[in-house]
Amino acid sequence: MYRLAEKPIIAALRELSQLEAALHSGVDICFFMGGSINEIKEAVTRAKAENVGAFIHIDLVKGLSRSDKEAVDFAANYIGADGIITPKAHLIQEAKRNGLVAIQHLFIIDSLAMGNAMRMVESVKPDAIEIMPGVITKTIARFAEAFEHIPLIASGLIETESEVNQCLDAGATGISTSQSKLWGLTYGQLR
Repeated sequence: MYRLAEKPIIAALRELSQLEAALHSGVDICFFMGGSINEIKEAVTRAKAENVGAFIHIDLVKGLSRSDKEAVDFAANYIGADGIITPKAHLIQEAKRNGLVAIQHLFIIDSLAMGNAMRMVESVKPDAIEIMPGVITKTIARFAEAFEHIPLIASGLIETESEVNQCLDAGATGISTSQSKLWGLTYGQLR
């Protein structure tokens, strides 16, 4: 997926005030998980000026969380995001129509959720998959094997370099974390 070849760590920004730290860390991708439509445009513009990929968790940005076609159009045409993250299948399809990278966000809490998620991915065919919580390597391995052609991002509760390595070893392509101490890690530094 989009720039994960050298640096598997994605800065997951809950607050837009974290953007400067993320940009200084050397990450290639930021996931914006908050803010408002008034703030997100400036943050995306700033990230892209530094050649950092800007992805919006569309359901978490105030003013875009209505989960409709217009929110995705706005993210693509006004904000200029590289892609969106969402658990909603209809928004994945809309993102693809708008030329955005579409990342399917999945909460895997039990075997029923896993089965439903696997059927959804097969049906929707997102550009990438983000699995939460990311510390469940058994789940990462199962999705990596079933959807080897789709990049897999582990997300949630990943706090140490050891956990990063465990996720990568299980088959994750990238790691989304709010732990700034992990943001600058490259494949060469891991393992």
